[in-house]
Amino acid sequence: MDHVPEAAVQTREFVEPPTGPDEGIFYGWILVAAVFVVLVISSGVGFYNASVILAAATRELDASVGSVSGATGLFFAISGLTGFAFSKQLESFDIRWFFAIGGIVGALALIGLRFVESVAALYVFFGIFGVGFALAGLVPATTLVTRWFERRRSVALSIASTGLSVGGIVVTPISAWLIDERSLAGASPYLAAIWLLGIVPIALLLVRSQPSDKGLQPDGDPLPPATAAATPSDGLYQDQPGRGGNRRKAVTGLKGLDFVSARTTRFFIALCVAYAVIFFGQVGAIAQLFNMVLERSDRATASTSLSVLALTSVAARLAGGAVVLRVPTKPFTAALAVVQALALLLLATASSPPMLVLTSAFLGISIGNLLMLQPLLIAEAFGVVNYGRIYSFNQLFGTIGVAGGPLALGVLRDAFDYETAFTVAAAASIAGFVFIVLAGPTARVQAMWR
Repeated sequence: MDHVPEAAVQTREFVEPPTGPDEGIFYGWILVAAVFVVLVISSGVGFYNASVILAAATRELDASVGSVSGATGLFFAISGLTGFAFSKQLESFDIRWFFAIGGIVGALALIGLRFVESVAALYVFFGIFGVGFALAGLVPATTLVTRWFERRRSVALSIASTGLSVGGIVVTPISAWLIDERSLAGASPYLAAIWLLGIVPIALLLVRSQPSDKGLQPDGDPLPPATAAATPSDGLYQDQPGRGGNRRKAVTGLKGLDFVSARTTRFFIALCVAYAVIFFGQVGAIAQLFNMVLERSDRATASTSLSVLALTSVAARLAGGAVVLRVPTKPFTAALAVVQALALLLLATASSPPMLVLTSAFLGISIGNLLMLQPLLIAEAFGVVNYGRIYSFNQLFGTIGVAGGPLALGVLRDAFDYETAFTVAAAASIAGFVFIVLAGPTARVQAMWR
């Protein structure tokens, strides 16, 4: 086998020699199902459940909303920083261990929830839980799916990321019921068990870092004959220096742009800003939607609006995964930023129950797709060489919007009203559209690939 220049390959911990292509279903779809389940758990017990834990802590600790409101901000900030800090290791180590460690850390944090008896302890809990959430979250999940798919990447990502919404629909209500019935301390071991059992066994049994582990290329294509027939002595695996001696690594030729080069491009910078302001408006609106509808109507309409929002986002994400196979990704993303802005403007002025429910469904169209399109845009523009680092840095910027949106819209509502707050969220979405346009053509970045 010809010598492969070090700059042209990426390495990762060797787990098992490649086997021949599996008969029947492509193993990548099994991985999509595994990621789907992991995201159901991490979003249902983590992302969507954070506000449930916060509300219960406010009640049980007899604390003011202001004193505890920063805890969820800390949770998202720590998760963003952790995802970026460990993203480089995704290129060198078996991804299954990221999920497994995230499952263990998250479970330990949830067990510790029973000892939260002060506001300070609540912040400590959310800080540790943020680490577990990141290691078992979107950065390793989208990295995994991106490696296994090229032609059908949008469909695979849409199915896998739908686990986020399903977690909010299915798991969060169970978690909320446990907390209401048993308090935070009583629900703690049950939440820890759901987190641990829903993540760790699936990761260890099903996750494989890349298609070559199964003797395949992305989308199930067979490896070239020379590669498929290679053995470690042929150069498919290389010994890399490490502590205590050499470590066996699998060499995989990957296409794309390295992180150092990517972060200086206009496309990368514009996309970071775009998703920060898009998530600012999106997550801020989701967090305030129930209270806004409750103010203008009744509890039944508020609950229906949230349910319709979630269900529409699931359907729209699955449809969007198929649509983006036929239309360019970047214009589709820009169009959805405009859809989000229009939906938020309609929500800003809606008052009757039917309009509140319909406009919530309209907002679900953008929510269902913009999150799925983020990793797709990054993989399309920058390839998979340093995908984990590039995506995690973009996600870190997005976390600023995720953490700041709910707080900012709440402050605007207190200072003015919800019409003003949702109008500002719409303006942020329009700003996201502008920055996506300013990013320039994807082909310009692809021309820089090595």
